[in-house]
Amino acid sequence: MRLFLITLIFIGSNSRVQAKADSVGSKKREYRNTVMLSIANFSIVGITPFDRTVITSYIANQLGVNLEHRVNNSFGYSMGYHEWNLNPFFDKTEYHPEPFTSYLYYRQYIKGSRNIDDIGSLRHRYGYKMIDATANYRYDKFRRHKFSAGAGVSYTWGTNYYLTHRYYSVIVNDFMYYVRKESEGYAGAIIPLRYDFLFLRNRFATGVQGTARKYFGLQSWQIDYGIHLSVNF
Repeated sequence: MRLFLITLIFIGSNSRVQAKADSVGSKKREYRNTVMLSIANFSIVGITPFDRTVITSYIANQLGVNLEHRVNNSFGYSMGYHEWNLNPFFDKTEYHPEPFTSYLYYRQYIKGSRNIDDIGSLRHRYGYKMIDATANYRYDKFRRHKFSAGAGVSYTWGTNYYLTHRYYSVIVNDFMYYVRKESEGYAGAIIPLRYDFLFLRNRFATGVQGTARKYFGLQSWQIDYGIHLSVNF
């Protein structure tokens, strides 16, 4: 009988320890899915300057959403959608109906393979959208601080403005430019980097991110850099 009582006490004690371990384990459980909302600026390398801050007088150049699923604590994959923010409410465009004054993203001239003033050169890019698919690795040694890097593919499309002809006007004492617009798309590769700070029991995260984009058919790299807020579930 004494042996029986000792056995029952041991089993009960072991059950309480196991239940406590399960409870601790559930608190430390990692969420496998993430929805990330981001705002960013971007720069075309060698063409446009980098803005010093993400939130400028025109709020943000680029808006995006990412859906991520982690296979384990270190590896995962994600799908994302991003677009240039051209809402007139934010004073992000300077547009006139005349072809020669279509200064959409007027600072961001894309040279392509020609000089910006050569006939046929890619003069402006407008309203670009991007769909991304990436595989990611996350450094998981810290409890609340997460560093991620990845590689993937992307497809982007938007409106291009090509220079058709230019002439000097004595009336305005300046050159006049005429352009034609084409809707075009490009495939490419991307390299995303990200830092997250987790809070509220790892349910939410915020941080900074950057992405290098190279599209085949466009000469220069595009660099995105911004901030984000994530929800994990």
